[in-house]
Amino acid sequence: MVWQRVCIIGVGLLGGSIGLALKRKRLAKQVVGVGRTIPRLDTALQRGAIDVATDDIIAGARDAELIIACTPVQSIVDSLAVAASVAQPGAILTDVGSTKQSIIRGAQGRLPAGQFIGSHPIAGGHHSGVEHAVGTLLDGALVVITPTEQTPADLTDRMTRFWESMGSRTCILTPKEHDEALAISSHLPHMVSSALAGATPHNVLQFVGKGWMDSTRIAASNSQLWRQILEENHAPALQALKNFATICQTWIEALEQGDFDRVESLLEAGKATRDAVASRHLSG
Repeated sequence: MVWQRVCIIGVGLLGGSIGLALKRKRLAKQVVGVGRTIPRLDTALQRGAIDVATDDIIAGARDAELIIACTPVQSIVDSLAVAASVAQPGAILTDVGSTKQSIIRGAQGRLPAGQFIGSHPIAGGHHSGVEHAVGTLLDGALVVITPTEQTPADLTDRMTRFWESMGSRTCILTPKEHDEALAISSHLPHMVSSALAGATPHNVLQFVGKGWMDSTRIAASNSQLWRQILEENHAPALQALKNFATICQTWIEALEQGDFDRVESLLEAGKATRDAVASRHLSG
């Protein structure tokens, strides 16, 4: 399906990459980008991620068939509510937020259940901004789609077909299942990465190597954005961190007892999981 007019609200790394993919795959005749700062939108225009730029949601969303909110999670519902008021009748509304339960709760009574469905492309990086956007970012990436009991089946099907047409793989989870899974697979690694970076004394930083840099890479992400994510998904994130603390205690006990057979067993368990995931990504 070729969309006549797609509106992307928030043209950063992910929004810009979606725009580039839409253009590269010729899936949209016109891509409109909505943002807060004109210079950033000018960059998106120059890079070909969007065809039209505006800082006015109403102007950008008018007559759009598909609206994708790529803003920080706490402003997604507000942005889509404004956009829905001027979009084409029956337009599809979705988002790319990395939390889902709070967005779904906020959407109730504000966004039409027959038009809104949550999405989360598990793609991106620690750099932000449209200058880092790439049209292949979504190729092979997993997109989690989170319908509710009120979501029509045909809307779920249409959203699935959209993300797959962008080159992505898809899966269906409830908003609760999504938030619990991402708390472990995404939010916990960010907290651990930030803690590791913050725990390293300044006088030791001259000795860090590639291992430290790899382990702390995501700590360089936008702090305000991640505050919102952890605030919106704080209960599952807290539980994930508590479970991780239990694992850390196992390591502490093994080292305190000088039980290096147990240490090796812990190392092997971690290696096995990492190798399995790396192999799956390489084969995918």
